[in-house]
Amino acid sequence: MWRYSALLIYRRKKKIMRDVAYWPKTFLDEVEQSTVERGVSFWSLGGPSFLYRTPQTTIWIDPYFYGTPDDSVPDAYRSTSIPIKPDEVRLADCIISTHDHVDHCHKGTLVPILNNTEAFCIGPKSSAANMREFGISESRIREVKSDDTLHVGDVEISVYPAYDPMEPHAASFVFSSGGTKLFVSGDTWDGPAIAEIGDKHELDFALLAMGCGCTGHVDHDSVNPTWYMSEEQLIETARKLNPKTLLPFHWDFWRNHTSDISRFFEIYYTERPSFDVKILLIGDSIHFES
Repeated sequence: MWRYSALLIYRRKKKIMRDVAYWPKTFLDEVEQSTVERGVSFWSLGGPSFLYRTPQTTIWIDPYFYGTPDDSVPDAYRSTSIPIKPDEVRLADCIISTHDHVDHCHKGTLVPILNNTEAFCIGPKSSAANMREFGISESRIREVKSDDTLHVGDVEISVYPAYDPMEPHAASFVFSSGGTKLFVSGDTWDGPAIAEIGDKHELDFALLAMGCGCTGHVDHDSVNPTWYMSEEQLIETARKLNPKTLLPFHWDFWRNHTSDISRFFEIYYTERPSFDVKILLIGDSIHFES
């Protein structure tokens, strides 16, 4: 009987702990209590999730504070910890969702943040449809399309297409504030608007997703499915955007959909493109101002 009870407790704990790897609330407190006197402060929060703060405005970008999704998303095993519990968030003006995939538009993350703040959501058609299904009121949804421009506090947000092979109704964004510009990519690959964005905006920073479902020197075209760009594709796409600094992400987030960061830098230092690269690990932050 004791053995059975012990085994049951172990199994229950194992099930509970599978996705409970939250950081202490002290990290969120540190982020929310930080002061941005000028320019932009920017935090990496794991995978596609980031926090963008200016002196007046707090924007959560594709927040996903959850573990491994259910079996409807094959081979998606979260590889990083979860830095924030969404029901503890108290500071938000806006939430950006680039598209409707679970790690970019997640009910269990969006709804608690909205419940605790006066924030509203911005997203393309696919994200807005999900938000309505989540029970989010229409007054807190801003459905956007390419060529739209919005203002949230002291941030101007320009909307562009995104080229995600698994989501035709995705969007990318350019954030402008305090004389600095950030490209928010979602899971976009290369496409016609990428060069246009690079020509139109002098980008200070550009996010781009990388991850091929494998590591090492392989034929990336043979990898199926490929969720994100390969190392070579990322560098080529970044050339067209021409930012001062490239911020690769997603490369370490999902097991079986990773990239070889060493190989990325081998290519980068061989080709020596004009942009710098900065790797932001979960919890890392940068501050930029003109």
